Amino acid sequence: MRACFVLPAELDVGGAAPLRNLRKQEDGSYQQDHFGHRLGLPPEFAGYRIVLAADLHHGPVVPAAWLERVADRAAALEPDLVVLGGDFVSHARSDLEGLEPVLARFRAPDGVVAVLGNHDHWVGADAVVAAVERAGVTPLVNRHRMLWRGSAALAVAGVDDFTHGATRVDEALGGIPPDVPRVLISHNPDLIEYLPAGLRVDVMLSGHTHNGQLHLPLVGPLTVPSQFGGRYLHGLKRVGETWLYVSAGVGTAAIAIRWGNPPELPVISLERAG
Repeated sequence: MRACFVLPAELDVGGAAPLRNLRKQEDGSYQQDHFGHRLGLPPEFAGYRIVLAADLHHGPVVPAAWLERVADRAAALEPDLVVLGGDFVSHARSDLEGLEPVLARFRAPDGVVAVLGNHDHWVGADAVVAAVERAGVTPLVNRHRMLWRGSAALAVAGVDDFTHGATRVDEALGGIPPDVPRVLISHNPDLIEYLPAGLRVDVMLSGHTHNGQLHLPLVGPLTVPSQFGGRYLHGLKRVGETWLYVSAGVGTAAIAIRWGNPPELPVISLERAG
């Protein structure tokens, strides 16, 4: 792989602080874009960094060696927290073999959390959760973690897969004080359209779409796995009062290549409003 880095490009989104989008190009270089938004954060969490690694799809098409490099790159980005956005496996129970050492390689001061995706349910949700836990990763299946900086708090919640699991947003966010900022992790971004009325979500992080997998000339994305078409295919969206980021993911499943759509390892930097 070429050790080449493309200089960042600045994109102005409301003049807010950056959400960094790290995209690995097919020639091995990395492209960095800057997006931005602000939250009502306590000062202790200003600049809090979250790396989102979605759609690992460990298996015949995505070997452990590639995911180890992803984990090492994630660590080099110096996040406070790593979020694994689901779809750890591809299609077979054998994809679990060798997964635990890969997941154990992800690390951050506030640890590593994870949600399940549809492929995890196809292979066996209980088996995937067990592998995740053995690797030292915290599964957030309809539950949350409170992160603390002194007396200041940030809630990070996760739900089960929207299409194949039992998604309970109320349960995931239950018990979080109303003044605490909250980040919700959902493998499938379509959940954004079904968030319960009156239940505040400040930021939602998702994957699942692979950004269409293949971007064909004159055709566009080969597949759009969403009931809302390309609305939530990729990138930063403002939906009501929630900021949604949909990652293109780092792996691939049934189709062994990505065309015009490189893997992505975004860093979400949370900043204070005002």
